[in-house]
Amino acid sequence: MNEDLSQALAEQLRAATKNVDVFLALEALSRATPTAAFDTIAAFIRSAPAHQLPLARNALLILADRAPALLVAATSDEDEMVAAAARQALLIRPSNGALPLYLRMAKSKSVDEASSGVMYLGRISSPEARAPLFKALGHRSATVREHAADAIRCQADDRWIAELLEAIGTLRREETDKKKDFADVIATLCSTVVQKSSKSNLDLLIQGLGDADARIRKTCISALGRLGDGAAVGPLIDTLEHPRRGMPLELRMELVKVLGQLGDARAIAPLLRAGVVLAAPALGPLKAQEAVPDLMAALEQARTPRDASELAEVLAQLNGPGEQQWPRAGLHSASLQVRRAAALQLVHTAPEEAAQHLRGMLAQLSSGDVVSLAEALAALGCAEGFEGFAQALANDPHHWNASAVASACENLRGPQVQALLLGLLPDIRNEYVHNVCKALAAQGAEALPALISAAQAASDKARYRYVLALAEFRDPKGAALLAPLMVRRNPLRDGAMLSLAATPSPEASAALVAALQQAERPADSGLIIETLAAAATREAIPDLLRALQADAATEEILNALGRLADPAAVPGLVEQLASPNAHRRQGAVTALAQIADPAAGTPLLRLLLKENHLGVAQAAMAAWLALGARDDGALDAPGVPGTRAFLLASARQLELER
Repeated sequence: MNEDLSQALAEQLRAATKNVDVFLALEALSRATPTAAFDTIAAFIRSAPAHQLPLARNALLILADRAPALLVAATSDEDEMVAAAARQALLIRPSNGALPLYLRMAKSKSVDEASSGVMYLGRISSPEARAPLFKALGHRSATVREHAADAIRCQADDRWIAELLEAIGTLRREETDKKKDFADVIATLCSTVVQKSSKSNLDLLIQGLGDADARIRKTCISALGRLGDGAAVGPLIDTLEHPRRGMPLELRMELVKVLGQLGDARAIAPLLRAGVVLAAPALGPLKAQEAVPDLMAALEQARTPRDASELAEVLAQLNGPGEQQWPRAGLHSASLQVRRAAALQLVHTAPEEAAQHLRGMLAQLSSGDVVSLAEALAALGCAEGFEGFAQALANDPHHWNASAVASACENLRGPQVQALLLGLLPDIRNEYVHNVCKALAAQGAEALPALISAAQAASDKARYRYVLALAEFRDPKGAALLAPLMVRRNPLRDGAMLSLAATPSPEASAALVAALQQAERPADSGLIIETLAAAATREAIPDLLRALQADAATEEILNALGRLADPAAVPGLVEQLASPNAHRRQGAVTALAQIADPAAGTPLLRLLLKENHLGVAQAAMAAWLALGARDDGALDAPGVPGTRAFLLASARQLELER
């Protein structure tokens, strides 16, 4: 039966003259007996005019899934077009069955071809790809090596770890001996070991702690940290206390981090012996209360703001009871830096007491250090917080403090904060404008009236800053204020449009529909409808369908209806299948495919029976088949074109038999 059908479809393909009929015949054939189908499709490729050759592409893709071996053999066909088409299909649809092609490519003398072959080996799951991939790590081309490392990362599992470590060692030795740079390749292999290791590799990784190569030792340390097995704690402590000569600082820091991750108290004493500055990242996670005095002393001596911040962060994890524990112990330090960090931490547990200490420090700090204290005070509702902000801004020629104040205001709310930010916006340096805009947007819709008013009063030169700020808002409650800005050539229109388009919500849809009724110019109407399509939620579907009938922003509306994927849009989209505009029909078909409502099956089939635009037919065929190739009697209706009905019925039958 299938053989007879294949022969009949082959005859229909040879007789077809219209592109759509050729496409449908090829679609049906691709689901028939693979050998017969491929022979017919290959004959078509050899004889078809150039403009019809692309029509065979989808049919070959289906055969690449069903019978890749047929296409692998065809890549050596005497006809260059058949060979190229078969090869392209196997590259678009990688599969284990195409392994011989990818191996052949990987062995090519062309670097580009070899790189592609290696890349495709990484996209399949065949165990036979493993050995060629490791061999490619020794290729003469650095590009091929990089592709091989990426492919191994995609393919590898815990059974590859031993080979990966061996490959890393080989590449490291080659780097040294031949003065080459394989840093990227080695980094990829190392991250693969860390990501793909399992507890079955525990002994191998522990053994790697004693490897002669520092990179392998670091990789094994990182992998043990990710595994989180307590059995690794002892060996890791031994490695920390009895390092190989010349252990790099980077490796020691990785050891510290991993010991903190493992959370075993046995590591505390060895870490303290290694030095509190080095061990700090682990002491917080380990809750090492005994480290508080040493950490405070290190904080006193911190040379840079970053060092001080990191030490204070560790101390913040070591809250303990009593006056001798952090943060209360820090309040009695002679170091202003330590008292500052302690008071900021005390905010979370004793806010009133913390506020007293923070107030006392404001006058003692430099303008750059005062911002964090001012933020804490403002968050506690203390007026001194805003005095601190003013202190930070008083002498700020480079606007670094202004940027810090703006960032601090992201976490604060209220009219005072909004006024402060609006005061910064006109004059702050360009590179910091975004910080102010983000902070204003964080205030939500409550900040919009003052921002819009200030924007309308701003000079033409400065107005773009206000437009940027408006564009950052994502609060649906502000939609009613933003949507009216999109009419009558309002200079703030772009900011409002960008904000609303990025804030899909019922509020935005309702506000835009109301604004649409006020639009006097077609250009305004078009922009509002485009924005409505971007911001639409399901509640806006009736409005979108009405706008679609008005022939405005058609593409955007059809895209929105597809994105919403609500069956409520199906009747309106089905109506569009009768449009004389092919792009509109194709957009409607695409949206119906995204909605995937079975009710669209019969309308799509009826469209296919008469459609002569190739792009529409291709989209409709894919959608119809994805919906289960529903018929509902349409193929047997009176007046249905016989040839087209036969092709569709054959495709449906063969699809259901697969």
